Amino acid sequence: MLRPLAFACLLLLAACKKGTTSEPCHVVNTSASGAKTGATTAIKGVEQLGSATVGLVEGGKDEAKSRWKEGGQETKQTAREGKAETKAASRDKQCH
Repeated sequence: MLRPLAFACLLLLAACKKGTTSEPCHVVNTSASGAKTGATTAIKGVEQLGSATVGLVEGGKDEAKSRWKEGGQETKQTAREGKAETKAASRDKQCH
């Protein structure tokens, strides 16, 4: 949880240093949304790995492969949803 926050802060500092015209809170909102997307996708990936491992133990190689592919689709969907949220946050110029 601390790493995404630190990453968001670094992005904010970099944006301010370059003299961008964006409001600092806009940069923070976009950075926070991106960090949240990355963390959520990573968690889904770890869950998918665990599911495939259980599948290997319970049903062998074929079950593990099936769970791996299924989990991969879920992880991709999570990443796509996060991408849409981050894109929306980057377009929202209001400071909340």
